[in-house]
Amino acid sequence: MANLHLNFRSDMLMRSVYPRVFLPDYNDWNDVPPPYRTLYFLHGYSGGALETATFTNFALYAAVHGIAIVMIDGDNSFYVDDEQRNAYYSRYVGEEIVEVTRKLLPLSHRREDTFIAGISMGGYGACTNGLRWHDTFSKIVMFSPAIDVTDLLSERDGSLPNQLFSAWMGDEDSYRESWMNPRYSLLKAKEQCMDVPPMFLCCGRQDALVYDMCSRFADFARKEGLPLTYLEGEGQHDIPFWDGMLEPAFRFMTESH
Repeated sequence: MANLHLNFRSDMLMRSVYPRVFLPDYNDWNDVPPPYRTLYFLHGYSGGALETATFTNFALYAAVHGIAIVMIDGDNSFYVDDEQRNAYYSRYVGEEIVEVTRKLLPLSHRREDTFIAGISMGGYGACTNGLRWHDTFSKIVMFSPAIDVTDLLSERDGSLPNQLFSAWMGDEDSYRESWMNPRYSLLKAKEQCMDVPPMFLCCGRQDALVYDMCSRFADFARKEGLPLTYLEGEGQHDIPFWDGMLEPAFRFMTESH
């Protein structure tokens, strides 16, 4: 397994970026030849690619399952486009970094080999961008996602300040009927008979931040007949819970649907 530190200038973010990559190679666990299946991973709010790479076992799972993992730094953007700052995080995730890493590394170009995942804020970003760029990503994995950001405004006593929400996503009415609202995107996809990527969502029962919204989202998906695998477990909104969910998440990515 190779641990790579990349650096290139992003046109979408107008600055240098430093993604981390775990690249599988020939080893005693799983001799998978390139081009590799690839997971693009989005960190949570106030986190980063280096922190995620350091405190989780993604390197091990890259080697065992023969999947390259590209860890993306998205700041605190919720992975949406900020036109006022010329910081197009959604386009960076769904277009630019996929194109660049495929040019630089021995990664598969096939949709069925390309996945997107994230933690918390990154889980929201994985869902919205996985649906927006559904021609690129074939599966979506969400660890304790902040799947309904309006809940963070109305129920969490200021967990997400209103002015930040407005800067990222506009007013609440506009958000509800845009690609940034996962429920809206899923209903539109169903209405248009789009090939909705299978989704995996896990959340800890003691997660006071997002458990209720995740449970409601799972109920919504079941009611609408959407391809969602939902898994609960004992745990909070923290790395020990997410690390414990890596095995079922990677099984989901590698099995046929």
